[in-house]
Parts: sequence; structure tokens; C-alpha cells
Amino acid sequence: MMNISLLKLLDKYAGLPLCLLLTLLTRLTGRGEPALRREEIRKTLAMKFLGMGSILLLSPALAEFRRAYPGSKLVFLTLSRNREISAALNLFDDIVTVDIDRGWAAFAGSFWAAMRYLWRERFDLVLDFEFFTRFSAIVSFFTFARIKVGYHAWETWRGDIHTIKVPFNRYWHITDSFYALVTHIGLEKKEKLEMVRPAVPQADRDAVRKLLNEAGAGARYICAYISAGDLSIERRWPADRFARVLRGIIDRHDAHIVLTGSGKEAPAVREMCARLDSDRVLDLAGRLSVTQLAALLEGAELVISNDGGPLHLAAAMGTRTVSFFGPETPVMYGPLGEGHSVFFKGIDCSPCINVHDRKSVRCYWTEPKCMQAIDPDEVLKEVEKKLAR
Repeated sequence: MMNISLLKLLDKYAGLPLCLLLTLLTRLTGRGEPALRREEIRKTLAMKFLGMGSILLLSPALAEFRRAYPGSKLVFLTLSRNREISAALNLFDDIVTVDIDRGWAAFAGSFWAAMRYLWRERFDLVLDFEFFTRFSAIVSFFTFARIKVGYHAWETWRGDIHTIKVPFNRYWHITDSFYALVTHIGLEKKEKLEMVRPAVPQADRDAVRKLLNEAGAGARYICAYISAGDLSIERRWPADRFARVLRGIIDRHDAHIVLTGSGKEAPAVREMCARLDSDRVLDLAGRLSVTQLAALLEGAELVISNDGGPLHLAAAMGTRTVSFFGPETPVMYGPLGEGHSVFFKGIDCSPCINVHDRKSVRCYWTEPKCMQAIDPDEVLKEVEKKLAR
């Protein structure tokens, strides 16, 4: 797997001169903002690389775009790890991916294949939903699309590559920011946005039910996601605090606890299982596809989660959640919909993740105090309220 921190540094420092060069080329061609005629938009490329949760939160904007531009072929460019969740949304005519999980050779090969595809398609419109990565701006340029829409902020200069520049408001929920981008190509503003519910094949529901039945989980179980992906591990609520809440549930209820996570997160999940030491704890880390995970979360009585993709997947499937935020703010990334409880202490250094700095965490402390400040007893009390309803 390629190092995410290294990729961010390359984007920041190698991307700057490239954006400068492409901006000069853009200005030399003398192209201003072109007129937008819906009937001329026959092929559209949408881009969002990082984050399953972000793609789910992007889905309302893309669904509205499909309704507004029914005649435009919509292609999605993302990372290979996001192909399954992207396909489950049933929004795209095609999905093109870049692989950062199998090293530089795989990245180079997949990127070259993706660019060849983009050149063959000859897109009329590009929707760059990445916040401020220079990589996506550079890709936008080399699609040679007539209209390229992307976010603009002075804090993170990406040049004049995009023909339509959209202000980014970091005080809005990210779903509203995603939707703001498509309002610049003629979509009307909407007050209430809802995530698209991923499609789950019946075979995946059956497979999950079989796993639950084999573990004796029955119809009542609570899911817990104790990790936070590989973008910023500081978003994890400390394991000892998480364990206190899960132990409290086991002691007071007859429900099973089902722990989820990726294969890379499996060691942390195994450690949590050892802490809890109960035959009513089921470890499914690394054993489920994305759509199987969706089926699991859909059937849960409650999902307890750090800030991450499974939290938003649970919300998309209509399941109630309890979640923990600290380095990131729920103002931007809180779960959409009703039935969600968010713990965020808002101490003086929190949130520290900033979209203008590639969402890098620079914690003041040895361990994030914003996450340590969340009291397990307070969380357990909220969990009890939800389970009593």
C-alpha cells in the first residue's frame, strides 16, 4: 500500500509547480468561462477519491445531477477500494478506478489506464468533488473537458484550471458543500438532502444472516466500529473507553456485540474481543464485502462508531447511531438523518483537521485529548436511552 502521508506531501509540493504550469497554459489559450447548455452535456466525469463516507455524503448531489441531466452519461473516477460502494449507489454509467493499495507499479498502471479511458470518452463536463487536492485539478485539466467545475480557496492554491470555481464553506455540512458545487451548473438549491441508500443483493443479506445465526446472534445485535480507517487514526476513541461501553451493554442486555472493520483493522478488533472476553461478541473484521457490511448495519439495533465510513453507511441504511468526534467536526461530517447521537467535546484545540491542509492531523498532545474527554458513562447512558425506545 502507498503511504497516504507521502501522497499528501507529493500533492502539496510536486502538485504546486504543475498547477502553475497548467494555469499558464490555460491563460495562454485565452479560454474564459464557457456558456453551459444542458443539451450539450452528453458526457460527465465526477471525481472523488478518498473516503467511503465522503462518497455516501456526496450521493445526494450526484442523484440530483442525474435527475437534472438525464441525457448525460455519468462516469465516476475514484480509488479502487471505493468501487464496490460506488457501484451499490446505482448512480453511474461507468466507474473508473486508480489503485493506491498495491504499490507504485499498480498505481502507475491503473492511472495510465484511467487516463486513456478519459481521453477516449471526450467529456463535456468535469465535476471535481475533491476539496483541495492538486492531483484532481491536474486530472481535470488533462481530460480536456470544455467545462471543469471545482472548489476554490486562497488557502490552497490550485490555479485557474477549473473553468467554474466554487467557494468552499468549511462551516457547512459537507453534503451541503457537495451540493453547492452542482448548483453552479444550474441545479436549484434544496433544503433537505438525503443520502442514496446502497443496493444490497439478497445473497449478501442471506450470507450475513448465516454468520449471525452460526454465532447465535439471533435478531438482536449491536454493531461497533472501533477503528477509523487509515487517513487519521487519531479519530479513534480510546479502546479502554470503548470496551467499558461494550461491556456495559453485554452486562445489561441479551444482545450480541458485532465488531466490524477491514482486514487491516482486524488486529485491533481481535484485541477488543480479548478485552471483552464474552461468547456474545462476534468478530467480523475483514470477513465482509461492503454490501454485506451494509446488510449487517441495516439489521442492527444500534451502531456505535468512530468517525468513519461505517458510520455513514449505517446512516444511509436507516440505522440509529452513536458516534464520536474530536479531530474532525460533526458540523461538517456528522451523520445525516434522524436517530443519531454525536459526542463532541469541542475543547480548545478541536477540531484540528482542516480541508485546506489536506486533512492532516497535528495533535498538540501525546494522545488526542478531544477523544479522551468523552466519558464512557455518559455514552453508556445515551446508549441505554436508545435501546429503551
